Amino acid sequence: MAIQSPADLFLYELSGMHDAEKKKAAWKGEMAGQIRDGNLQQVVRLEEKEAQHKVKNLESCFQALGTQPRDVPCLAVDGMRAEYQQFISQNPSPETMEMFTVGSMLKAAHFGLGSYKSLIDKAMLMGENQCAQVLQTNLVINEESTGRLERIGHEMSQRVMATA
Repeated sequence: MAIQSPADLFLYELSGMHDAEKKKAAWKGEMAGQIRDGNLQQVVRLEEKEAQHKVKNLESCFQALGTQPRDVPCLAVDGMRAEYQQFISQNPSPETMEMFTVGSMLKAAHFGLGSYKSLIDKAMLMGENQCAQVLQTNLVINEESTGRLERIGHEMSQRVMATA
């Protein structure tokens, strides 16, 4: 995809976010299968469903723009996933693995916050209000997820580190 204009850049970044959300949904499905704590597993499954919902929202944004997602791999999510898999290969204790899982999801959530804010700004400036509204919805989902993960991470760290 040749990037010759700000509109091309927007489509490039939007396509990268589409790839990111698809990869995060799959990654969270993998994570859920490795978690023993039932409450945390439910949270990860919720995160997986929210990522799938955000993919559908992004697809409606492409539809509103009259185009399709381009093939733009999100290397940031690839890197976070590789880091997670490398950590898991170290065979950490279940509590340590679950703490790392929450931390990894939180990193991905913060990546999403910055990405969505930038995309919303560009969509608004381009007059793509319908797409901007969809992106805003995804940002709100991301903000709620980030808050949830921050709380869970703090509570988990308090509980696990107090016994360490």
